[in-house]
Amino acid sequence: MTNGQFDTWLKGLKDAWETRNPQAAIDLCAKDVLWYETPFSKPLTTKEEIFTEWQTVPAGQKDITVSYEIIVVTEEFGIAHWSATFTRIPTGERAHLDGIYKVSLNDKNLCTEFHQWYNSNLY
Repeated sequence: MTNGQFDTWLKGLKDAWETRNPQAAIDLCAKDVLWYETPFSKPLTTKEEIFTEWQTVPAGQKDITVSYEIIVVTEEFGIAHWSATFTRIPTGERAHLDGIYKVSLNDKNLCTEFHQWYNSNLY
């Protein structure tokens, strides 16, 4: 993986989240993907499972802003620091997530393995 490939993939994920577009999110994934929403959860293993997750989570958010900074890229994976702010629907609370992504991509720049860790704060 190159820095440019990882940056392109991260921008796609950012755009999918900010536009609340589940199809754009799963279009970033390979057919055989392992998607870990949390460090200790069972991975989502199909595009259908990821689509369902992405229909549920972003649908409860509005005014979404996502940013990221690449920390390291190797041949096998990339790691990025990310943050997101959004308004929770229907409570109106503002939330801030701060976390880390670890992503592996195939030769078609599709995600084969996704891990995220994050902390959530309300303000």
